[in-house]
Amino acid sequence: MAAPLQDFARVMRTLFRFARYLSFGLIGLMVVFLAFRVAEVYGFFADINPWLGVAFLVVFVALLVWLVGRPVYSFLKVPAAMKPPLLPPVAERTGKDLARHLEFVERYLGALLTNPEWEGNPAEVEAAMERCHSLRDTSRHAGRELVAGLSDDIRKLENETVGRLLEPLDRKARAVIRQEAVGVGIATAVSWNGTIDAFIVLWRNCNLVSRVARIYYGRPGARGTLSILRDVSAATLAGAYLQDLSEAAGGALGGLFGKTLGALGGPLLDGTVNGVVTLRIGYTAKARCRAFSAWNDVGRAEAARGAIKEAGAFSKDVVAEILRTVGGGLWKVPSKAIGKLGDAISGVFKKSGDGDPEPAPSGA
Repeated sequence: MAAPLQDFARVMRTLFRFARYLSFGLIGLMVVFLAFRVAEVYGFFADINPWLGVAFLVVFVALLVWLVGRPVYSFLKVPAAMKPPLLPPVAERTGKDLARHLEFVERYLGALLTNPEWEGNPAEVEAAMERCHSLRDTSRHAGRELVAGLSDDIRKLENETVGRLLEPLDRKARAVIRQEAVGVGIATAVSWNGTIDAFIVLWRNCNLVSRVARIYYGRPGARGTLSILRDVSAATLAGAYLQDLSEAAGGALGGLFGKTLGALGGPLLDGTVNGVVTLRIGYTAKARCRAFSAWNDVGRAEAARGAIKEAGAFSKDVVAEILRTVGGGLWKVPSKAIGKLGDAISGVFKKSGDGDPEPAPSGA
């Protein structure tokens, strides 16, 4: 792997690790950052003509309300996802604990019938609910010796039956996530301004989270929503400052792959990084909106790993699409150069996903 790309990936990992440490304060930091950027642009126009500055503010506020406020409002209109019951560790669970969890799974299945996005067979949902009801009656009076076997039956019910019923929604969510990731990547690759990049990332990621929540007809509760906003804030700030980093990396690539790729490698890196970050935010939101298992420390960590793994499985395809569209369609970069850069970037992001991810917050 080329050293410049390794250094670039190391910088990005450090940036997002720092973002996690900032936690929810990152949301406020993003607001302050955007306010300073808007004030800077306003000053530029106001120096030309005061009314031109006012016109800029009016246009900016209108765009902010239309492009960001609408998806946020749409997200908040979606009913909050049902809260999975808090259960003790597996080794300490009783039959009554299993019955409480099965009651939640049964209500979760019933909610599918009211989801306008779900297009499955209602008879299959009713059969699964009957299975839940039967297991719940058995679990309620089960002794300690039967709990382990019943737990296996419940996991099988969740992974196979409920998972299969969610497949139509999963397909829709994957299509939406890919569409938004490619769109963000292309838009920020052809944009030559960090402030515009930040606004594009904020707009499209808010829209993405809103669409994923509508698909599953359930948004996370207060804590989960704040966590998603923190992820979007990190992506917005990174989108603003990524241009300088990608230009430096692009200059280094010029010495490795030739002047053509070196000149255009920076913007291509900018777009592909923003696209992959959007992909990860989408799959994290999917994991939080979709959850039907009980949330605990182990479950949250597994959900986070699953979201990153799922995003990683599709990152190469998204990177290739961005490079083909921008590099091959708009800038006429030689296909051989695109192939080299695509392989290098995919390898970097595959490695950058290694390690222990931050546990995902509860879906409620």
